Amino acid sequence: MLKPVPDKKLIQIQNTDFFSHYMLQNKTGTGHLLTYNVLPGLQVFYCNFHLKEFTFNFENQGKNLIVLHCHNGSAEWLNSESMPKSMEENGLVLLDNMPASKTFKFPVHCYHGISVVFSMERCQCELMNMFKAVGVDFAALIEKIQPLTLPLKLPSSEHVSHIFSELYRLPKNIRLPYFKIKVLELILFLSRLDSEAKYETAAQIPSAYKSKMELLREILRENVEEHLTLEQLSKQIEMSPTQMKKYFKLAYGDSIYSYLKTYRMKKATQLLLDGKFNVAEVASRVGYTNSSKFAQSFKEYTGCSPKEYKNKT
Repeated sequence: MLKPVPDKKLIQIQNTDFFSHYMLQNKTGTGHLLTYNVLPGLQVFYCNFHLKEFTFNFENQGKNLIVLHCHNGSAEWLNSESMPKSMEENGLVLLDNMPASKTFKFPVHCYHGISVVFSMERCQCELMNMFKAVGVDFAALIEKIQPLTLPLKLPSSEHVSHIFSELYRLPKNIRLPYFKIKVLELILFLSRLDSEAKYETAAQIPSAYKSKMELLREILRENVEEHLTLEQLSKQIEMSPTQMKKYFKLAYGDSIYSYLKTYRMKKATQLLLDGKFNVAEVASRVGYTNSSKFAQSFKEYTGCSPKEYKNKT
């Protein structure tokens, strides 16, 4: 089980045997965290955050399997080697534990997601009975999941979207039975993963370059309105362009150009959601001088035009 510990910045405003509601608030923004106790040892968390960063304290009881899904926005944190790890829209991250204190950063000041927490020792009996009722050997499924090397990051896929997309639209009065159905589907999906597949290559980055990659990422974010050349960037972090490109991709899984384009689109969606700026102003704030090119890039990213997105949301 994973239980958030309330404090001055994480306020519990509702609590029952089945449901808890926490409000997050710090100098970077606000958010809401909803937790559902679906079965003994099985929890579902709804995250709706509009912050730059937040530190959670957890009361962690035993070993867990934690499945994180990002619906909108993005989240980052440091792993045990102090290298940034991230999750993007419709991607999954699997963890085997959560430290007592964990700081998450939200680059576009937005993160909407769902986390499913299994305490296998406590929920195994209930899940075994649920799978038995539909003719599935639960023990055999667990044997396939256990060899997975965690933490594990899975890319966006139609199957992942199918499992989680409906959970974001569920009326509250039918969430409990639906959670049980989706948990069965999630476990079946995890049991099909290849334990030897490398879903995310471990970043082998010399320690001397780790801080440079973090600095480069911050430069890109803080200057999203500008068009800095690779030469300008390499001079700022005192690395050759070739090394800079190589280690940035190792650290963040994407080229500098692709990372910046995606970050611009994520920031644009958030600015449109805020409603303070028109489309032309949003385009300018994310580095586009041509509104038509911005609209084209935005549609490639979201599937709709900026005006359609603004009106829809």
